[in-house]
Amino acid sequence: MANSILSGIQVLDFTRVVAGPYCTRMLADLGAHVIKVDELPNNEAPVRSNGSAGNNAGKRSIAIDLKQESGLEVAQKLAAKADVIVENFRPGVMARLGLGYQKIVEFNPSIIFASISGFGQTGSFAHRRAFGATAHAEAGWLWVQQQALGGQTPFAPGVTVADVMAGTNTVLAILAALFDRERTGQGQWIDVTLMESQLAMLSGPASQALAGTSEAAWQPFRHPIHSADDGYVTINIGDSRNWRRIAAALDHPREPMPKNLEDANDIVGSWVAQYRVSELARRMDEQGAPYGVVRSMPEAVKDPYFTERGMIVNVSDPLDGTLRVVGPPFHFTRTEVGPVGPPPLAGQHSKEVLQSLGYSNNEITFLLDSQVIGHQSTPS
Repeated sequence: MANSILSGIQVLDFTRVVAGPYCTRMLADLGAHVIKVDELPNNEAPVRSNGSAGNNAGKRSIAIDLKQESGLEVAQKLAAKADVIVENFRPGVMARLGLGYQKIVEFNPSIIFASISGFGQTGSFAHRRAFGATAHAEAGWLWVQQQALGGQTPFAPGVTVADVMAGTNTVLAILAALFDRERTGQGQWIDVTLMESQLAMLSGPASQALAGTSEAAWQPFRHPIHSADDGYVTINIGDSRNWRRIAAALDHPREPMPKNLEDANDIVGSWVAQYRVSELARRMDEQGAPYGVVRSMPEAVKDPYFTERGMIVNVSDPLDGTLRVVGPPFHFTRTEVGPVGPPPLAGQHSKEVLQSLGYSNNEITFLLDSQVIGHQSTPS
């Protein structure tokens, strides 16, 4: 990608599932050269790189059997050339493979090594396996959502927020470490967890609990959702100035704002019920009052706003021809961002990656025949 922020930064990606691939996809969007290390594909049908197709857009993939000595040698050669390594195995796995931070730093002292896990690389909880659902439960989010709904039982969210937050926090930490390396010349090991990322997202309600609020005295926070004639909208009153905008938009310009917020929300709800969503949106826009129309996910991705802002991106795809993916949520005045290529098949670029490391054609053929390296060609 021309004129990109992370142009020239080499990222070696040992990630799987959600948090790790989400992290390295953002690094690729910022212009980093990301090489994904996948397991050897073991079936005849084409196999994508580990993680969702959207989270792997713009990366290249090499498939390596890391348990074979010659496979480890390939991985270590890649690590020697890398600026950043990202992994989300269980703590200790990379070290047992011969690819842990302490080993890599011996021959690449400026490496920035980022580990994502459920409970961290150290401490008495590090041994625990975790998915995003673990952090949702144990860091309090399920309870906070239950209180907001006023339900009797907790319920699981429709997206693994802890993974997404951990991936985002890891990108933030990597960028900070790269900046620090520019000043000091030194790399470091970054330790990001699902649990801490989830709690950090809940800093507001956590502050309430840390101040000593008991469960019995808990004051749940929830933006109201109002029923219109043909759909639902959310309207956050905020303050008296915004109340005046809302009241004017809904034909009650002289209505004073009640002191009790619950009463104010009830009044707005009664007004909203008189309008169709399109008419309500028009009126609110005219008065400059914020609101949100509740949409399904298929409706949301068709919103012209996202298309206009470049958030829905078409990329070529080795299996489906064209794939629509979510683009990066940031824009710059001088630099380009976004996926630079399709999501790879597992091992799609094994041969060219080996060639870049100096392996001869005969050596590459031997590694393929020995099933140290896997390769998949794109379907014709």
